[in-house]
Amino acid sequence: GICIGVFAVIMIVAIGFSVFVGYPIMVGAKKYFIEAAEAVNEEVEAKFNLLGHGFKGPHYLDIIKTMFVKDLYIFLWSLLLIIPGIVKGYAYAMVPYILADNPNIGVKRAIDVSNQMTDGEKMDMFILDLSFIGWFILAAIPCGLGYYFLNPYYFSTHAELYRVLREKALNDNICSFEELGFASPTEGTDDVSGDADDEETTITIENEDK
Repeated sequence: GICIGVFAVIMIVAIGFSVFVGYPIMVGAKKYFIEAAEAVNEEVEAKFNLLGHGFKGPHYLDIIKTMFVKDLYIFLWSLLLIIPGIVKGYAYAMVPYILADNPNIGVKRAIDVSNQMTDGEKMDMFILDLSFIGWFILAAIPCGLGYYFLNPYYFSTHAELYRVLREKALNDNICSFEELGFASPTEGTDDVSGDADDEETTITIENEDK
């Protein structure tokens, strides 16, 4: 009886840590690797303090809620059969990345966008993960020390995958720039056109005066 009680307490503490600490750290890590991937192209340096991104501001609870619902859905699908659980795992795989871009997007919308992003891409994502199996086996041989070198490469690869799927989703109007926390590329266009028209009008008036 005591052993069962101790085991139950340990499980509750582990689940609580995973939910209230693990989820925000995971989203913060996704944020870091997304920024790191973009930093390579922009020749700037990603900041390690992005790892704490999930703990900042009022979106802390939004991240926990969305990630918990995502994992709950995957668990429920896994109760049916293993295969549906795996499929849904890939379908919802982009949720933490979406939260890294916009933690306030909402539970339903984050899951829906991830589902549409990965539509038709799940097999390629599965094959991508299979390509890492050999590396993970080799990394485990020297007492697991190889994971310190392999994990950054693995996470960076998936961050690049998200960037590709994100761009495709934006081009296909699956989601908007604003939903992912970006300013719309059309913002400011009207102002520029307006300024150009004003300048053209001024020049015309000056020419008529002459």
